[in-house]
Amino acid sequence: MYNTHFRERHLGHPAEHPEAYDRCSPILEAASLTRPLLLVHGLADDNVIAAHSLRLSAALLEAGRPHEVLPLSRANHLVMRENLLRHELDFLRRALNLPAASGTGR
Repeated sequence: MYNTHFRERHLGHPAEHPEAYDRCSPILEAASLTRPLLLVHGLADDNVIAAHSLRLSAALLEAGRPHEVLPLSRANHLVMRENLLRHELDFLRRALNLPAASGTGR
């Protein structure tokens, strides 16, 4: 079940306060991004639905902004895995043009 109570407690119901949701939407900021973005989404997340990450990805693509999307099956909102941390570190090294760590073989 999709978890909305936290957001609605602070922003109100989206049908009654659409301007609050627009103000908080990262989609409206997509065109202003200057660095590559990595979107990691657990497909078992009941807090943020995958369609929201895909909408952001579409906005980034439309704006010509570099990004990658990494969907994780069976992962929820609290994704913490050693291999994911390695992937994130590799992404940051590529995005920031940093050399690979010595001894990693990458």
